[in-house]
Amino acid sequence: MLRNRVCLLLFVAIVFASPLVAHDEDPPNLLGRCTAQQLSDEPYSEWSQHEYADYAPNTSILEALTKTNLSGVHLKIFFGTWCGDSRREVPRMLKLFDAMGLSEEQIELVALDRTDTALKQSPDGEERGREIYRVPTLIVERNGKEISRLIEHPVLSLERDLLAILGGGEYSPSYAAYPVIRDWLATGLLADPNVSPSGLAKQLRGKINGVGDLAAVARVMQSRGDLTEAIKLYEVNCALHWENSRCHERLAAALLESGDLENAHKSAERALRYNDDTDRLAELTTLLQESVGDSAEE
Repeated sequence: MLRNRVCLLLFVAIVFASPLVAHDEDPPNLLGRCTAQQLSDEPYSEWSQHEYADYAPNTSILEALTKTNLSGVHLKIFFGTWCGDSRREVPRMLKLFDAMGLSEEQIELVALDRTDTALKQSPDGEERGREIYRVPTLIVERNGKEISRLIEHPVLSLERDLLAILGGGEYSPSYAAYPVIRDWLATGLLADPNVSPSGLAKQLRGKINGVGDLAAVARVMQSRGDLTEAIKLYEVNCALHWENSRCHERLAAALLESGDLENAHKSAERALRYNDDTDRLAELTTLLQESVGDSAEE
């Protein structure tokens, strides 16, 4: 019986935990480099013009921003026209940048995909090496070097966050764990099979908002083919949220994709141990029976 339930959960992991999800696009999404003008045109104007018009930057903070050193500043916005946070924040960013008097040459817009193997990626790869895990991500550069980034939404407000960044103040983005993960990638920690997931997890305690923080990063890695790094991060997430069934399901799916069936079974067993959603299991059992017939009972 347990073996059958494990087989079920592995199937579930493939279907429900894989990042390879197709989406019907209506209207079609922008992809790659684009301009502010394109966002103000149909079909995107319905949300972009509304957000742009309604946003009113704090005048005193705006005045302080205009007095910062804007020489050599370049702002790169990675976003998705399919993303609710992008639809809200990107027009507001553009409104603020206009109010600051920044030139078009100082602003770069890159629209990312969300489909199967192109999750958070652009056709020409402008995001490569940037480690974009959530959108929008605003990367602030000075003289070609990144000095900080704003991730998904501001900590306080767009203008206050940007003032802290450009003014050289202390600033940590909404997802404080992400800079740590980028360091892990740069130093090879996630690719090293001998590195302890529990040890990495200790470095993130107090920096995680919830289960979804690391899951979002691992999904991007898995989508772009960095499966070893994705598995390590799923393991870190399990170490941080041991009794969360969903964490173990995602890890089982990634291990199964890598061909590690033995450890995939172990992760699936843990997921079953902590899954008390009997209605969901019943639905998934029906789905499995419809998909693979009686093979799960053999």
